[in-house]
Amino acid sequence: MKEMFNAENPARQIGRTPLSISVYSVKKSPTLIHAKGVLEIIFCLKGSVRFSYAYEAFTLHAGEYISVDKDAYYLYDGKDNLCVSFYIDLFRYKEKYPFITNNLFVCEGLAETTMDYPTDAHHRLKGMLIGTLKYIVDGEHEEKIEKLMETVVGMFIKYFDIFSFHTGIPTLDGETSERIHEINNYMQEHMRERITIGDLAKKLNLSEGYLSEYMRKVSIGFREMLSYIRANESERYLLKTEKTIVEISEECGFSDAKYYYAAFKRWYKCTPRQFRDRYGKMQEKQIEYRSAEDVKNLLDGIIIEHYMEVFVKE
Repeated sequence: MKEMFNAENPARQIGRTPLSISVYSVKKSPTLIHAKGVLEIIFCLKGSVRFSYAYEAFTLHAGEYISVDKDAYYLYDGKDNLCVSFYIDLFRYKEKYPFITNNLFVCEGLAETTMDYPTDAHHRLKGMLIGTLKYIVDGEHEEKIEKLMETVVGMFIKYFDIFSFHTGIPTLDGETSERIHEINNYMQEHMRERITIGDLAKKLNLSEGYLSEYMRKVSIGFREMLSYIRANESERYLLKTEKTIVEISEECGFSDAKYYYAAFKRWYKCTPRQFRDRYGKMQEKQIEYRSAEDVKNLLDGIIIEHYMEVFVKE
């Protein structure tokens, strides 16, 4: 994760763990796209801030959080806030989860989400984040933090896979989850090629008919899944290069620019050019980086509030 962090973003790695954190107050941030294998969770501890990704916007209030991995995002309209970003190095988990750096995750732990919230998984994840902060301000406790991060990553695999998000299936059983991750990994690795469901079926030693029906039941279908992966990949080209829409469509494996345009609009509710204009122009930065010590005064109140939210229900 070293390429992410510099004087512009003085995140601190927690000992030898896979976790780095950044504490800050923010009014505006420029658009950021993470390197492959980085999962960020933005946790608002105080005040509020607007968060935009995938051409959508949400307000993070105190006690709410949101994850972001490969999507471009920016923050704006921050008001009297203190936020913590947790950056998890997913490469550290490849032995246990071989496909993890190609996984796509989404977790919207905030009231504005269109998904069910809060679920038991949201409550538990929030508790893990608060516990991690407690260990950090009390003196790091590397072994405990490492165990917490392993639990957090396991929760993202089980509950917050993006294809579960799109289908509305809250959790997948172990065998189904493993197969969906294998399918996603194959598509990620071959997205620039002219792959077919027959190619994928051959890879998995399944019949084409069975695989097609299977993907409709437990995911969003072969064509939709592939179009999402390619559209998601195109974000980086739109914002990091001067390539034309035609060139980007070719780079990401679309058969022609019209198909790319339709797929992008299907998933992002805007055209590629609108996305490039909106996210490319967000360059102003008004961030004050703070110390983890600044979390200390808020932490006891956050712990009590979370306890009341989970265990003292009206």
